[in-house]
Amino acid sequence: MPDTPPDSFSFPRLTVGGKWLREGAEKWRMRGVSYGPFRPNSRGEPFPEDTPLRADLTHIAQLGFNTVRLYELPSPAVIQAATALGLRLLVGIPWTDHVDFLRSKAQQEEIRQTVVGAVSRLKDEPCVAGFVIGNEIEKTLVRWMGPSRVRDFLDDLIETARAVAPHQLFSYANYPSTEYLIPAQADFLAVNLYLEKPEALAAYLQRLQNLAGDKPLVITEFGLDVAAHGEEAQAQTWAWFQAICQQAAVAGTVWFSYTDEWFRGGEAITQWRFGLVDSVRQERPVCDRLKVEAPAHSLHPQPRISVIVCTYNGIATLRGCLESLARLRYPDFEVLVIDDGSTKDIAGIAQDFPEIRYVRQEHAGLSVARNLGASLATGEILAYTDDDCFVDEDWLTHLSLGFENPQWTAAGGPNIPPPPRNRTEAVVAAAPGAPAHVLLTDIEAEHLPGCNLAIRKSALEAIGGFRPQYRVAGDDVDVCWRLREAGGKLHFIPGAMVWHHRRYTVSAYLRQQRGYGRAEALLMKDHPERFGPLGGARWFGGIYGDRATALHLGEGSIFHGPMGEGLFQGIYRQGPRGWLDLMGGMLWVALVLLALLLRAPLSAAVIFSLSLVLAAYRLRNQTRAPFSLNLVESCLLLGLCWLQPVLREWERLRGMARLKAWPAGRKSTHQRPTPARPRKTGFRTGEWSFWGETGQARTAFLEKLQALLTEQKYSQRTDDGWRLFDIELDPQRCVSCAVVSVVEYHSRQRELLKVRSLIRIRYSVLALYAGVILLLIAGHWAAWPWYALARNGLMMACLYTMWLVYDFKARFKKLVLQAAEQAGLKELPEA
Repeated sequence: MPDTPPDSFSFPRLTVGGKWLREGAEKWRMRGVSYGPFRPNSRGEPFPEDTPLRADLTHIAQLGFNTVRLYELPSPAVIQAATALGLRLLVGIPWTDHVDFLRSKAQQEEIRQTVVGAVSRLKDEPCVAGFVIGNEIEKTLVRWMGPSRVRDFLDDLIETARAVAPHQLFSYANYPSTEYLIPAQADFLAVNLYLEKPEALAAYLQRLQNLAGDKPLVITEFGLDVAAHGEEAQAQTWAWFQAICQQAAVAGTVWFSYTDEWFRGGEAITQWRFGLVDSVRQERPVCDRLKVEAPAHSLHPQPRISVIVCTYNGIATLRGCLESLARLRYPDFEVLVIDDGSTKDIAGIAQDFPEIRYVRQEHAGLSVARNLGASLATGEILAYTDDDCFVDEDWLTHLSLGFENPQWTAAGGPNIPPPPRNRTEAVVAAAPGAPAHVLLTDIEAEHLPGCNLAIRKSALEAIGGFRPQYRVAGDDVDVCWRLREAGGKLHFIPGAMVWHHRRYTVSAYLRQQRGYGRAEALLMKDHPERFGPLGGARWFGGIYGDRATALHLGEGSIFHGPMGEGLFQGIYRQGPRGWLDLMGGMLWVALVLLALLLRAPLSAAVIFSLSLVLAAYRLRNQTRAPFSLNLVESCLLLGLCWLQPVLREWERLRGMARLKAWPAGRKSTHQRPTPARPRKTGFRTGEWSFWGETGQARTAFLEKLQALLTEQKYSQRTDDGWRLFDIELDPQRCVSCAVVSVVEYHSRQRELLKVRSLIRIRYSVLALYAGVILLLIAGHWAAWPWYALARNGLMMACLYTMWLVYDFKARFKKLVLQAAEQAGLKELPEA
């Protein structure tokens, strides 16, 4: 093997393009295998000696892999061999993620320095495909530290590392037990996943694609234990795993692992055997199948598809749209451009694409143009996109998969904003109100945006086509609802992506949102049962889009499983978060005007402030801009989050009055998991640590504690799977005490059990206190005569609450220490 890399191997820069990774201008699919960790070699490196190392990597390249995933930082010998063989390295950066790393600022800084040091050393190595800045933080440890805090820390790590190497890709390797832990700053969603049935894998990949949002999905671990299932089962698993991943538009896979040799925690792991080769490098039967790529799409029927682009003066973006359609990789399709009476030279653009049919009609609106396109189409599938979109080259290939079963009458995929051309466009793209899909399940949609919507021609004809009154917007919502009412189903296909330009200017964005409001009034006229009492659309499904990673991770939104032990811990879409969400539209404007009319400026100021609080909350749940915003841009984005619902609701109300459209909402009969909203919030009051060596420290402690509580006749409740505590005392009280615990695993099979006590207080009590404080402030300002009496009453209530907290803590501490002693645990001094 030469000491210097040959000229034939080059490593074009990897980038992210929507749901895919790209190597230069071409799609690049990661085909990886994990390697290590190993017993340290003679230099103390966690890799084999140089000669067997080169032999291993040579064999990996011969098996057809293009990437090697490492769990330790690569040594110079690894980098040299990988570069010479044309193998990319997905580098894991190890740090102390098995302990409570958020407890100490010093420990957090040490972790940052570890990550920065690793990235600085390797950032310019051509063979490095990207960095994984963490791997499977244990589920109960995440629950202990707080899911939002952990996610924020991972985001901070990625941002810190990206400042050192802005050209590199970064992610965090998640797993199903913490599937909600998705850093917003990650370039792709990386998931370690082990499922033994193909149907289970296909279903879960669809869920992961929805969680990934606009980003690529990479399976960073998948394999089968030969010791438990046999070598032939491993070979069969490889075949269906690759086929399912290709059909599910997975951007890359990593097979676990290359060899059975596995060294972790200071000892060799021998009870599991996942390797493609055994510990002495003897090939298993799966190696014979590795060089045979699964035919992802060619075995499926590929119906003729008619692509229909309707445009009205869309000269700014139409050419780019048609150029992308010319690059489609699909054997049987046509493209029709329907010009809705434009005053611009649309025909001049269309004539540059002789393979495209151009048809002009008098200006009649979007729905009429779409119906004209359907009447002229020769395909059995009608694929609609907008003139401000450009499509992925495999768009039609993935869409065709959505019609394999006759039950699917329509299909569509995500619409993703392309990289912004300027900072204003980036702010607008991050504002609320973008077209989004609504999913009833991970695969079935209630609504698919019209910029990426394919319909069976026969199904569209059966419902009478698009309704002509929808001239600008709302046509896609109406047709999706009518298709479902006719018995059809809508199929969401993550791989069928289009790039969709958001509006370029703030004024264009505001005009769009006003148009959406007018369209909602039209929809209410035709579908009054689909709207709630306040006029908002009532969706049975969850609204998805490019904001999947920004969801609230507080108590009640994640089903952790009882005591946090669930294997698949899911996050559920939240609806309005209480009465505060009512302040988002015209209601707060009306209340402010009413308060001013009644000469209550303080009340008006409070209401106005609450509207800004909700705008800030909405901003937090929006897509982040691709770069840090300055103060003016941040204020602009906050202003758009504040103004957008007002404009949209105002136009909807005007349209309702004009059309005499009124909602007749009925309760949804569609059942889906509902987040369990918490009625209390918790405050830490104490923490204790105990050593154990039985392997069952947490279970034994909680059993003893429950027995003590029962013996002393305390009322109690255990975690129902939605809570951030294990056991709560006197749960019916407004102020109660609870305990949460976690185990850290250390060397020599030692367990460090950590126990934390919490005081839980009802939100209503806190709201009452806040209200009284506001009244006192107002009373002091207005010199009300009862001010002194109210102030003294508040002080007494605060003193009583403080006494309750102290009493709860003292009594609960005795119970915790007694339960730990009975469980055979040794207490450590309090930190």
